[in-house]
Amino acid sequence: MPRPVCVNCRREMRCSKTGRVLELVSAERPYQLWSGDEWKCPVCEARVIAGYGQAAMVEGFDEDRYAKMKEYEENEKNVVSIVV
Repeated sequence: MPRPVCVNCRREMRCSKTGRVLELVSAERPYQLWSGDEWKCPVCEARVIAGYGQAAMVEGFDEDRYAKMKEYEENEKNVVSIVV
């Protein structure tokens, strides 16, 4: 897989952490959890999450399953939430 490139520095980014979780939130309710890798620019330290799997780890809102996954990920400090 090609590495992401920092537009400002024109340098290839390096993978700084694997297994970051991206939480997609719509109307103040989470509906998907995706797993990807965090990449960081070696010059300006800009960061992105890329390299997702083909499907979400959690799809839709199943309260019990979602709560367990969220608790585990928050303990690891890996969750990044975005509103879509």
